Amino acid sequence: MNQKQNFINELFKFITLLENSWDFIFSQVWLTVKNYQILYLISTWLNTSKSLLGWSYGSKPNMAKKLRFLEENAFITRSIDSNDKRVFRFTLTKKWIESMKIVAPIYEKAISEVFHWISDQDIQIGQSMIEKCLKNFSDHCPE
Repeated sequence: MNQKQNFINELFKFITLLENSWDFIFSQVWLTVKNYQILYLISTWLNTSKSLLGWSYGSKPNMAKKLRFLEENAFITRSIDSNDKRVFRFTLTKKWIESMKIVAPIYEKAISEVFHWISDQDIQIGQSMIEKCLKNFSDHCPE
């Protein structure tokens, strides 16, 4: 196995540990890390069903189910796009903001523990590498 494959395999282990920890953290407000992922994406420019599906790597029925759950539990609202009536746009609600006030201290403590011995410079380098990989992936790999 080459160095790049080893790096990816280590990322898989790291992501699995993060998902398990974050599931516990987000359970404090009745969410999972996958729900948080969708909410985070909505907070960026990815606020349509299609864009969310493309960036979350889920199936269409699974995404619809998660969006319905988030909407029914008042974490998001849905509106029809003013330019294209076939497109739904999602917006975060006050409940989401209030939920993050509960989760934020727990989340911050966990992050501080994970990155305790890692310098800000190393974190910047890691973030830059991930951004380059994401760009290469989106530029060269099929969706």
